[in-house]
Amino acid sequence: MNIPPLGAEAKVALAATQAATNKDEALGKKFEAVFLTQFVDQMMKTVDPSAFGGEKQAEMWRSFMSEALAEQLAENGGFGFSANVTDAISAYQRGRDAT
Repeated sequence: MNIPPLGAEAKVALAATQAATNKDEALGKKFEAVFLTQFVDQMMKTVDPSAFGGEKQAEMWRSFMSEALAEQLAENGGFGFSANVTDAISAYQRGRDAT
């Protein structure tokens, strides 16, 4: 079977679709990272403040560490719900574009 090459308009449309998909995936991961930040921060509050160098240091660094850890968790799969968020975002945008 011989498939003809894509025309310029089709290539532009395909590139736009891929860019939108990548943007939706990034939003899904960011949403999961925000959720995980809250989750990790609650766990970090159970750590003895002396592990951070004292109460003041713990208060200052805990949020930074929670956010960094949560972003890495989300990037490496997290709880796995970023795909569902991405699908919901894409479905919303398809519905919006259809009207």
